[in-house]
Amino acid sequence: MVRLSYNAAMPKEPNHHYIPEFYLQEWADPQTRQLIEFCRRHKGVVAARPTAPAGTGYVPGLYKDRDAPKGEEYVIETKLMSSIDNWASKALQQFRTMGSLPGALESQEALGWCRFLYSLIVRNPDHLEVIREKLRTLDRAEILEYVRDDYPRIRRPEDPESFDEYKETFLKSPPDLDPVKVLPTLMRSKRVFRVIASFKWHTMTMNTPKYPLLTSDRPVIMTNGLVSDDAHFVLPIAPRRLFIATKTMSTFESFKQRHPEEFARAINDRVCLQARKYVYGSDKSQLRFVSNRLGKKVWSSPVG
Repeated sequence: MVRLSYNAAMPKEPNHHYIPEFYLQEWADPQTRQLIEFCRRHKGVVAARPTAPAGTGYVPGLYKDRDAPKGEEYVIETKLMSSIDNWASKALQQFRTMGSLPGALESQEALGWCRFLYSLIVRNPDHLEVIREKLRTLDRAEILEYVRDDYPRIRRPEDPESFDEYKETFLKSPPDLDPVKVLPTLMRSKRVFRVIASFKWHTMTMNTPKYPLLTSDRPVIMTNGLVSDDAHFVLPIAPRRLFIATKTMSTFESFKQRHPEEFARAINDRVCLQARKYVYGSDKSQLRFVSNRLGKKVWSSPVG
């Protein structure tokens, strides 16, 4: 998990939601405006807690850039994440009215939805720690060589005059690189977005009174690799609605042919098994189902 320190004298950090409010709102009761948060609490027992979408799925100051100038430390949340979620929210509204083949999104809405899908995978606290560990294991000596020729231009007044001296000093005490700084680069990955955009997008209504769809802090179900013909993304977007992106129409047709209740149960099974801390539902009816799965922390995997 991201390591956060607390000091009572320090100003309170703003809540940064790695599970966006607009997304969780789809599970909220229209009257109470609350959904059900399932989480392991006292003695590891899973509790079902009613909460507003704003009251869960966040870490205070999660995307804070601690090296940024004062007043700019939260721009990753206030500009990058907010923009992604804003356009994805508009796409989600369109999905409600576009039928099962949502292929007519405006380009900005489609790009926002692609970024949103990818962000659900990389913006959470655990994945930020994965990024941190990868940054620690990089061959920094090799990476530094890429700036050798540019060093005279980018050298700060306090830096050594020669690049070799700078390199030696840096490698003696390399800084702990902040994974938050990598998020903007990840969120602008044209390669990833081209792959998602090349898939065939669908929505599916799940008329299954016994098993309303759940979601979680790891809601994206996907294949291990996106090259094979059966490659797909699946994301619950409401208690009765799925977003499905498939490489081929035949994969989508195979999903359509599955029994609705069996398919809904398979989706819920994966969503719960992948969850790290939270599962969400529209009611408490699946408390036992969630209790048997929450905490397994399996990696994202295809719908079997």
